[in-house]
Amino acid sequence: MKALKIPSVPHLVHIETTYACNKRCKFCYNPKRGLPFRKETIDKIVASVYGSWVPHVYLIGGEPSLLGVPQLNEYINLLSARSSVTVVTNGIITLEGLSDKLACIGVPIHGDEKTHNIHSETPGRYADTVASIKYYVAAGFDVRCIPVLTAWNFDQIYNIARLAKELGMESVFVDRFEDGGIGSANAEQLKPTIEQFKIALGQMIRARDELNIPMGFGTAIPYCLDERLVQENMSANCGVGITFAAIDPDGSVRICNQSQVIYGNVLTQPIEEIWKSDKIRDFRDLSWVTEPCKSCPVLHDCLCGCKVDCSCSDKYCVDYAVRNRAEPLHKVETLPKRGCVKEVFPREYRRIKMDPLAKLNEFHQEKYLITRYQTIEVSGLSLAVVRRALYLGIFSEADLVSDFSAKADAVEVRKFCSKLVSVGAAHMIGEKL
Repeated sequence: MKALKIPSVPHLVHIETTYACNKRCKFCYNPKRGLPFRKETIDKIVASVYGSWVPHVYLIGGEPSLLGVPQLNEYINLLSARSSVTVVTNGIITLEGLSDKLACIGVPIHGDEKTHNIHSETPGRYADTVASIKYYVAAGFDVRCIPVLTAWNFDQIYNIARLAKELGMESVFVDRFEDGGIGSANAEQLKPTIEQFKIALGQMIRARDELNIPMGFGTAIPYCLDERLVQENMSANCGVGITFAAIDPDGSVRICNQSQVIYGNVLTQPIEEIWKSDKIRDFRDLSWVTEPCKSCPVLHDCLCGCKVDCSCSDKYCVDYAVRNRAEPLHKVETLPKRGCVKEVFPREYRRIKMDPLAKLNEFHQEKYLITRYQTIEVSGLSLAVVRRALYLGIFSEADLVSDFSAKADAVEVRKFCSKLVSVGAAHMIGEKL
């Protein structure tokens, strides 16, 4: 069987800062809501993740706003020196004065006011969430809408995206309901059927095309669930065990927030050591995969959709939507098409400013350019150009071409500058010198 490529460290780590929460969401993956924030332990977890140079870190809960702005800023300011940092919050508490080193704030809108409140069981707090979003957008933050897709709101995804656009949110990334934690008690009510998923996906594609707002999934979806996932470049794989890990409030490392399988603890061992331990091979060898995924030609890209739910949280399994099926819902013979990075450039040389949150991670064997939302491996000439561009901060494209004239021609350097702009690592500040 083809071997999976495993990086030296997960590209994204969720730190569950607390299980305490001020909502009672029906779909909650949280195993319990009673565990309060324990500063001494989380301080050590954050320090360990900082020491491991993890490219992207999410501070989640429970509800991280319960930590308060000073505490969150302490973590954001430390981690952001080496990582892109996102806070995921329900929006009930408006976090005034958050550090400008924060890359993104994720806030959910689950539908219209009635539908949102039914999901979250917090009547009257929808307005608080919308007010928080308006505050964060006005303060200059990138704010991402992160609704949970359920059987109750599958036909409201377009309207959610339209509201997100009106509020000035950066994108909409939909998390399909997964059967885990407290939400397991409501799983039969909440799980979207395949037909409901198809309706939601159609609305996502329409919103992307009509509203010009980035749309995608934040959870893994089997590619065979709907042929449009591949055709419309809407496929998603969460990367658990490959590029993603979760750390609970005790420091335990799992491949997923909903998994009970623990591979180590960052309070006693760096996550990069845990990441290469023999124990995790029981997931990565894919021996647990069953049909219809086992014989799928794109298994190593799709990786079976969501691999953990309440019926297999102490092991792994193929996604509930395709589990126990003899045949896939749609045959997928080739990998999904990926968006092409634009390499075009104007005749005139440009002035370019590197994004203030872009950074280079050279701690691991792989060298990474870290943007707000991506981890991009760089080497050779690309690595050298990134180093120079970050050192300059603001630069003339002509000067950069001159700097590397002995190693590359102007076209190659200028195409790379266009790539930097396309992935959000840099921004053009003028068309001419």
